[in-house]
Order: sequence, then structure tokens, then C-alpha cells
Amino acid sequence: MNEDLQVGYLVLDSTDPSVWEPFMVETVGVTPGPATGTYRMDSWQQRFVVRPSSQDDLGAIGLVAMNPSVFGRVADSLNDAGTHFDLATADDCAERGVAELIRFEAPGNVPVELAHSPIVSKRAFSSIVVSDGFVTGEQGLGHVVVMVDDLEPAQRFWTDVMGFVASDQSENKTPAGLSKAVFLHCNRRHHSLALVGRSERSTYSKRLLHFMIQATTLDAVGLAYDRALDAGLTIPRSLGRHPNDGMFSFYGRTPGGFDYEFGWGAIEVDESWQVKTYDHISVWGHRSL
Repeated sequence: MNEDLQVGYLVLDSTDPSVWEPFMVETVGVTPGPATGTYRMDSWQQRFVVRPSSQDDLGAIGLVAMNPSVFGRVADSLNDAGTHFDLATADDCAERGVAELIRFEAPGNVPVELAHSPIVSKRAFSSIVVSDGFVTGEQGLGHVVVMVDDLEPAQRFWTDVMGFVASDQSENKTPAGLSKAVFLHCNRRHHSLALVGRSERSTYSKRLLHFMIQATTLDAVGLAYDRALDAGLTIPRSLGRHPNDGMFSFYGRTPGGFDYEFGWGAIEVDESWQVKTYDHISVWGHRSL
């Protein structure tokens, strides 16, 4: 299994970053990073960056390459495909806690950063509410799901240029019309990225639909669910299990108006993985409350 890339971090734009810290620390269970608006979930110095903005949406998907050689190979692939990218300054790299960084836009107006050599913190990670931590390592921080207007060219970019591989796809009927999605992996995690085509009657205006983080125990999901309820969060999807990755999870509404998924127990892909198409997104549960 090729594990050259991972979704290493997420940049989240916020019209009020101050509301994110109690949410991230007390409800989600990550911890503050070295700078204001940064958050840790393992040994890395930061996995989330919440920055001031005029919008509440995705700021950037932070892809991290295993080493400088992989970074260069992916940059060459972008160049060969005619995708313009900008080389970040030394200050920008220091702000992200990486050695080198380029920025570009993927189809669907999805902002992406590609980096390598993240800084590992001297301080051990210790959450006040998630005692056993999260599944990260070579699988990255979790997954991110974005909505795009045209699914096919977006999928071709991520598979042909970025080297992601399809895990599954889904087609299911919703009140906004037929929803089509493709789930893509770049390491053992079932999907690090999912692309959802905008339904014909969709009124959702953001790029980011949700991000997912994965706990190491089932009980951690139950405790996180209780914290979300105690915090008075909107619960778009209650406890349930997905058919494709087997994830046991729930969804809560973030301060940014998009969702977070808190899960456990996802299966991992390998070289013998068989791609399937699902007409449903949940085996059971995941009901709107």
C-alpha cells in the first residue's frame, strides 16, 4: 500500500476564531497548538489551523508528503498537468510548521497546500477528554469531504494528477436530488478525501461538508456524543455506522456551519480492495435530531 501522502492538516476559515477553542478543546478533544488558532491531536505541532476570514469554510486541505522526494514528484505532476502553484515563503512554512510548501487550487475551487517535513512537538499529546488519543500516523488526521459542482473532472484531477485511488462511490436519493460521491484513498485509511457532486436542488453554499477524526476506542465516540449534546450542538446525524468504511460515528455542527464526524472502527484498504457502489450512506442510524 502506497502511503506517500496524507491529509496532514486542515486550514479552516472563520469569521470568529475565538469560538473555536472551547469547541475544539472541550467538545472535540484536541488541544491547543503552539500558536493562536492551531490545534494538536498527536505528536505533530499542529493538525488544525483556524484563521480569521470573511467566510466560514475550508481554508485549505493540507496534504503532507512522506519526504522531499515525494513532494517534488507531486509538484512535477502538477506542473505537467498545467496546474499553477505558488511556492510559499519561509514565514508561511514556519506558520504551518513544515519545511516546504506550495499552494494551488483543485477543480471545484478547492484550495490545497502540499508540504513536507512537519515539525514534531517536544510535548507529548494529552487531551483532557480523549484519554486514548486518535488514529493518525501515516493515515493522517482523518478525512475531509468537499462539495464540487462537477464531479468527474474533480475526480480525474485527484486520481490522475495527485495519485489518489478510488475506494468506493455512492449514489443515493436526497430531498435536493440525486447525490453522487466518490471516496478516495492515498494510504491505508479507507478515504482521506471524498468528493460530493452538487445536487440539482442543493442550497448548500460552502465547499467543506465535514471533516472526520477517528478515536481509538468505541467508548470515546459515546463520550464525544455526550459532550456534543451537553454543548447544545446541532446533531445532523446521530450515532450510526457507514456501509463502505464501517465507521461507527456521529456528526455535530461546528462553529463554522459545516460538520465534524467523530468516529471509531473504520476498516483499512489494501492491494486487494474491491471498489463498490452504494445506494445508501448508513447501515443504521445517522438520523437527524
